[in-house]
Amino acid sequence: MKKKFLNFIFTIYIIVAVFATICLLSYNSYKVTEFGNKSLVIISDNELLPELKKGDLVIVDKNELILTGHKAFFYQTYNRNIEISLGNVQKIEKVNSTETTYTFDGDKSVSSEYVLGPLEGSSVIPMAGTVLSILESKWGFLFLIVFPVLLLFINQITKVFADIRESSKEEKENIKNESKK
Repeated sequence: MKKKFLNFIFTIYIIVAVFATICLLSYNSYKVTEFGNKSLVIISDNELLPELKKGDLVIVDKNELILTGHKAFFYQTYNRNIEISLGNVQKIEKVNSTETTYTFDGDKSVSSEYVLGPLEGSSVIPMAGTVLSILESKWGFLFLIVFPVLLLFINQITKVFADIRESSKEEKENIKNESKK
C-alpha cells in the first residue's frame, strides 16, 4: 500500500513538473504562457473585482469574437513595462484583412496584435493562477522542480557507489576464501 501511495505521489509530481516546464517553454515575448490561440492570464491583483479575483487563472481564446461592449484582455505597454489590462471595447475598426484596431475605455486604441481575447467565453479557474505563478517563478521552479530532481540524482549516485563498494567487498572475501582452500 505504501509503495502504491509513493508511486501515486511521484506520478503527480512528474505531471506537475512537466506541466510547469511546458508552460515556461510556451512563454510569448510578453512572458505570458500561450498554447496555440489560448493564453493563460494570471490575475495578479483585485482591480477586476467582482468578475475576477487575485489568484484566478483565465484561459483566454484569441479566436473568440470580440464585439463592441465586450470586455477584452490586451497588452498595455508603457515605460518599457508590459501589463495585461482588461477594458471595455468602445469601437472596432477594421484596418485590413489581418489588422483590426480596438478602442477601449478612455480612447485607448490597441492593435489586434496586442489583444488577447474577450472575457466573454473565457474560462476562469479560481486560485489556479496563484499555483501557476509559483510554479513559473524562478524560485518556485528551483525549489519545486530542480532541487528535488537534484536530490534524487544525488541519492541515485550514492546508491551506485554503495553497490560498487559492496561488490568490491564481496570480491575481496571471495578471493580470501579461495586462497584458504
